[in-house]
Amino acid sequence: MALLELTRAEAAWTTVLCAAPLLVAAAVWDLRRMRIPNWLNGGLVAIFLALGLAILPPEEIAWRVAGGLLVLVVGFAFFTFGRMGGGDVKMLAACALYVPLHHAGTVLQLLALALALGLGAIHLARLALRGRETEWRSLRKGARFPMGLSISAAMLAYLGVLAALSS
Repeated sequence: MALLELTRAEAAWTTVLCAAPLLVAAAVWDLRRMRIPNWLNGGLVAIFLALGLAILPPEEIAWRVAGGLLVLVVGFAFFTFGRMGGGDVKMLAACALYVPLHHAGTVLQLLALALALGLGAIHLARLALRGRETEWRSLRKGARFPMGLSISAAMLAYLGVLAALSS
């Protein structure tokens, strides 16, 4: 039994309003510094725990935490082999908490689309700079891709569509 009796729409919009500022901050932080601070990922986890404990049944919370831990373990393997940054792995795991298992495929498709669009956008931005100096580390020639941009975009799209459809 959940602590709060919110409608699906109220719960979905509350989640969007609470998580969106941290998702946007993570994207900007990754673009500027090529790093996602632990406090942003911790904030996403804290918001999920606070909202989850208030609106989700305990067994759903357990499944979501198990999914987040699985994403963390798999992501850590990618990190170990230099395929992903640590902040990206932690952000994916934190975001996985917001996704019920039956929506995982949809969110992975959104992430794939966001990655493709993000790669294109970064490439165009780097071309537009034409090698000029910038403080935005992700836009410097030879920089790695700031995956936090795409993770944030995919989660914002997912949470936003979910809220709109539940209204």
